Amino acid sequence: MKTERLVILVTPEQKRALAHRAKALDLSVAELVRRSAEGVRPGAEDERALAALANELQRSVKESRVALRAALAETQATLAQLGKGRKERRAA
Repeated sequence: MKTERLVILVTPEQKRALAHRAKALDLSVAELVRRSAEGVRPGAEDERALAALANELQRSVKESRVALRAALAETQATLAQLGKGRKERRAA
């Protein structure tokens, strides 16, 4: 049961940061502060999930780049062969 009141002074920047974070988490500033005081990091699970997704995305981008480079090299080789064939047909 909440029976105690706590008054703290913060800078305007800190107040804006608390309000912004609370809004992003769909919490009141008071609830954000309470959870933080209890050692619960509001949004920590979301941050972990986001970090895992970012890591997966980076891995996928690296794999995609390798595949695209291979496809480009194969396409260039095919175009070179086609060009060579055209030259040979023209010369004949």
